[in-house]
Amino acid sequence: MNWLRFGNPEYLHLLWAIPPLIFLLLFGLRRKQKALLRFHSNVDPAHLRRHKIQAVLLLLSCLCIILAVARPQWGAKPESVAERLDVMLALDISTSMLAEDEQSVQRLDHAKEAIFSLLAELQGDRVGLLYFAEASFVVCPLTSDTATLGEFLAAVTAETLAHSGTRIANAIEIATERLVSDEKNATRAPDIEGQKALILFTDGEDHGEETVEAAKAAALKGMHIYCVGIGNPLKSVPIPLRGDGGDGATPYKRDVNGQLVLTVLDEKLLQEIAKIGNGNYYHAATGMTQLATDLARLEKQRFTVRSDGEYQERFQWFVAGALILLIYELVHFAIWVRKTGLAMWVRKIGR
Repeated sequence: MNWLRFGNPEYLHLLWAIPPLIFLLLFGLRRKQKALLRFHSNVDPAHLRRHKIQAVLLLLSCLCIILAVARPQWGAKPESVAERLDVMLALDISTSMLAEDEQSVQRLDHAKEAIFSLLAELQGDRVGLLYFAEASFVVCPLTSDTATLGEFLAAVTAETLAHSGTRIANAIEIATERLVSDEKNATRAPDIEGQKALILFTDGEDHGEETVEAAKAAALKGMHIYCVGIGNPLKSVPIPLRGDGGDGATPYKRDVNGQLVLTVLDEKLLQEIAKIGNGNYYHAATGMTQLATDLARLEKQRFTVRSDGEYQERFQWFVAGALILLIYELVHFAIWVRKTGLAMWVRKIGR
């Protein structure tokens, strides 16, 4: 029976106890009737009928309880409506993210803290993670499992950064392609298509020339680009490199002429990208709450969640049936006692 199943079918073996119970009850009623006839020439049929009704009600109650414990299930669960937002987080992993705008705190660590705080606000949405420098690659596809995405994020450390140069345009193109293709390849199209968001966590250093054009193309495809600035826009700092300078001092990045390379947060570029991308710009230290608020305002995809073959629990009906039968048996017994007591009182008065 495809329309019916039991959550705990092993308890159905208790049904084998029903036939012996019927036999014992019938045997007991027959013995009781014979015992009464030894002392009375005629047995009141109503007395025996009450015991038969009581036995039937108790048997039916046991049957309902056994079926309830076995958890009968049938009928598909009702459909529900779910909403979600698709968000791609793009983290800059170029060597400039090793810079320390604050003492002993790298930009990379600031960016990771900002992303972790944002993930707490994106529960229920689908979030992906992309790393970018000169090239871009998706390390975690869109998923509702933000805990797994957090593990990917935690795995990135300063020791893993070995990427010089930054092409923000490439990150925008890869993220847009992934978000759009994911929607096309979905097994079930949403009832209402929502908006999609790309969030760039970067210091704004860009060695490409197509960033503005990439942002315009992404906006035409319905993307919303938000930029989170990492670093200090007013103070240039050197970029530390891995390894030892030889004299115990920290080595810093230098150009071909041996001049120290300094880096500063380029807020102007990030603000321009966000404006073209129908988004906004925020600084990681102060704007994460506002970013979460702005993301919540975006129109989400709306899906009809089907039952996927799941059945509804119906054990409540059998529990209710058992209670009704037991209550009826008690009421029937009370009525019988009342009538029997009234008849005995009438007979006493007649004497």
